[in-house]
Amino acid sequence: MKRSSLKPEQSPARRLTRKKLGQVIIYAVCSFLFIFVTLQISSRLAAKDDKRPQEKTEAEKIESEKTKTQKRNVEKKGIIEKITLEEEAKQTPWTRSQISPLHRVPLMDEFNEQIVPAVPSALPLSTRYSCAPCHEYETISQGLHFNLKKRQAVDRPSEPWVLVDDKTGVQLPISYANFPGLWKPEQIGLSDWQLVSLFGRNLNGGGPGEPGEKEVTADSRWSVSGRLEINCFGCHNASPLQDHSEWVKQVMRENFRWAATAASGLGEVKGMASRLPSTWDIIDGPNPDDHEWAVVPEVKYNQNLFDSQNNALLDLNYQPDDSRCLACHSVTARKTETKAAVERDVHALAGLKCVDCHRNDLSHQMVRGFQGEKTTIPGIKQDSLTCAGCHLGEKPEKGGEGYAGFLGAPRPAHRGIPKVHFERLACTVCHSGLMPEKEPQEIYTSRANRLGIFGKANWTADYPLIIEPVFVREKDNKIYPERMMWPAFWAEKKGKELVPVATQTVLETSPGIFEVKETVASLLNCLYPLAEEGFDPAVLISNFLFEPNVDGSLDVHRVKLNKKADEGKFLLMQKKGSEVKLLLTAFNPDEATAEMEDRILNVLNALKLQKPAKEPALVVEKVIYRLEEGYLQKEEIEQKEVKEGKEGEAVLPAPGWLEDNKIRPLFDDFWLRTLRELGDSRELLTEEQITLGLKRFSEANPAREFCYVASGQVFSLDKDGKLKAGQHPAARAVSWPLAHNVRPAQQALGKNSCTDCHSLNSKVFFAKVEAPGPLKTRVREERLSSDLMKTGSFFQWIFGLTFAVRPALKLVLAGCLLVIGLILAVVILRVTGKVSKIADEAAQKENRR
Repeated sequence: MKRSSLKPEQSPARRLTRKKLGQVIIYAVCSFLFIFVTLQISSRLAAKDDKRPQEKTEAEKIESEKTKTQKRNVEKKGIIEKITLEEEAKQTPWTRSQISPLHRVPLMDEFNEQIVPAVPSALPLSTRYSCAPCHEYETISQGLHFNLKKRQAVDRPSEPWVLVDDKTGVQLPISYANFPGLWKPEQIGLSDWQLVSLFGRNLNGGGPGEPGEKEVTADSRWSVSGRLEINCFGCHNASPLQDHSEWVKQVMRENFRWAATAASGLGEVKGMASRLPSTWDIIDGPNPDDHEWAVVPEVKYNQNLFDSQNNALLDLNYQPDDSRCLACHSVTARKTETKAAVERDVHALAGLKCVDCHRNDLSHQMVRGFQGEKTTIPGIKQDSLTCAGCHLGEKPEKGGEGYAGFLGAPRPAHRGIPKVHFERLACTVCHSGLMPEKEPQEIYTSRANRLGIFGKANWTADYPLIIEPVFVREKDNKIYPERMMWPAFWAEKKGKELVPVATQTVLETSPGIFEVKETVASLLNCLYPLAEEGFDPAVLISNFLFEPNVDGSLDVHRVKLNKKADEGKFLLMQKKGSEVKLLLTAFNPDEATAEMEDRILNVLNALKLQKPAKEPALVVEKVIYRLEEGYLQKEEIEQKEVKEGKEGEAVLPAPGWLEDNKIRPLFDDFWLRTLRELGDSRELLTEEQITLGLKRFSEANPAREFCYVASGQVFSLDKDGKLKAGQHPAARAVSWPLAHNVRPAQQALGKNSCTDCHSLNSKVFFAKVEAPGPLKTRVREERLSSDLMKTGSFFQWIFGLTFAVRPALKLVLAGCLLVIGLILAVVILRVTGKVSKIADEAAQKENRR
């Protein structure tokens, strides 16, 4: 009997189950292939974008043209220039010794004459001629710190100079480099003389300090001050007598040619060139007619630092000490209360010096230490002195040394960190700067805030306001931690451009508006005769106590009052330490002593000198004290004649101004409103001051339009004369990458887990970056860090959410894998069974044959 070739028909339910199972397997395989292919394509596209050359900026195009021109000029000069360069190189050959000798050398003045320290009125030393026999001054002058105007193009911005004026609320970033948001000195009308006078405290000399004859302007006083030559001692003098603070003081006195001598400790300099007439010249010598005010600077050399042949004994260090660098390059968080709380750079703790990484040769071209740096120094590979160069090394085929751990640097493992982090982030993002917080921290820097200058006064300045860390994506598509500030300045609108207005012009156009603190301080200083011995006069406005300081402005203290102070009123007080009491209590004028009346006379005379157009007076009960031909006049008048108009304005005896038989308060209402609103805040100006200033500009120049830029906004007047805010590219923030301080590896971002950065409340992506500025206003630019990094805040929130639910996702994923594994096991078993069955059938057929 033949078997039927027809197989028994399978049930519909069984066929349906197999069909679904096949669909699930197909979908799973397709999904896996789709994800795999997508990731591969994305990584290849990203790699292609990294290799794609960036579009050149206008500055790079200009620099490229300059380079081509220079190359053509070199080709024209040919062998002659080559021979000249070789001869110059032979003038200062390196002896291959790694120590610095004791410099026993004659010191030369600016006329190239040897200095004899015992001679009275000896001239200051000149580094141009004192160092020249062994070191090429012109070569050194092309170095990074000295050649500010003509230095070669840099790859990324560095900290700018910041022009600050507290009266008018100005903080304007200045630089000779071509970067957005930076103003060149000539754009805002700053000559070389003005630049050196303003920022010479942290200049090393040279560059704008030694202008050519064509660069000397009419407002300069170079013939009086002398040129500010390169200060070799500022970095290389190992003597403990080297004093950066003395350098600053001499520069501020316009003693440019004397500054290096005084700061080195070789001699003591007395006199101020700033007090000399502009016609004075060094060859004129001392002024025999003035020994107190306009004293000509002169040097009294320390003869113990010279030998019998008048040679100076100089301990010069080839590698400067870190303290020399930190005088201009240190940064401190504002909230740091004591020096003991400052965290040092991990490299310094390991024993490295600044110059171990930031190297230079005789040209003084300094290695800055970032990837792709253009600076070239013979014998030094810049990439080997970067973060990656020291800690990761580079393969020889890529130009590296083929090893890691340069200078003993540990090689990081970076276990578990995806490769994309190294492609998109600079090393400093995780390892440098202050730890991220909910908002970037405000900092002081040496150059901007005058750190490291010591004297009787406190030299540290509150402005400009700079914050860190702010994470910014740069043009190389990498994210860097940066320091950031927002410009603040007065400007005139010319088309689409904003042109800064000089500070002096602002003050002249708006007299009395921006000198509130200075005016009140000058009037308080007039009240010293009324204060007790050891006490300083002060004024209580609202719950703030204002007292004059040595800078001619006001210090403010918040005080606790039993009841709320009345607006529009003030109390004259006197302060000694923490003790505060009334400046002048009620007394009987009929019983006033001669000493009291002398004190009142001195006060009224001082007030008259401050305000010659007004008549000062002091009312006590029904008696008024006033001046008449310089003498104190006491008159009895009716009480109603002396009331100011506001009830109870002159209850306590207090000086004021006599106008139309009425006593007006000593301080104007506008001054009181301004000081009350500013209080003890860090801001310098109120919106009322800005409004009044812009109105004065409009009245003086009806056909022109002016504005004030601050906190990322442009403030101007609308048609109704009210203040409005707008946007403009000139108001945008200015930032520059930071590299130090480097934190230990245990404090690196990501050390704890991915949630150091990726979380719902990430301080890296969701920190609020608010623009600080001199204006007290609620209208400020506010952004999230993710916006500056161009990563998208919503995407980062969703991505952070995945880390929050990641434990649950891991369980779900494990369950999915388990199900898929079971399905695959069933499929394998079924396939194995079918294969086995087919094999059995084949064997049976073979047996029948």
